[in-house]
Amino acid sequence: MKATKLNKKEEVQHEQVQETSKVGTWISVGILGAVILGTYFLLYGLYMARL
Repeated sequence: MKATKLNKKEEVQHEQVQETSKVGTWISVGILGAVILGTYFLLYGLYMARL
């Protein structure tokens, strides 16, 4: 009986960690996309200012 409760707790913790890591992954992807777009617009702006 005790082992079953322990296994359920481990499963719940594993699901919480997995959900948290998904959120963290999307935040990282968003930051990376923002940096790439920012760099693109900066370089494009510098190029247009040269003309």
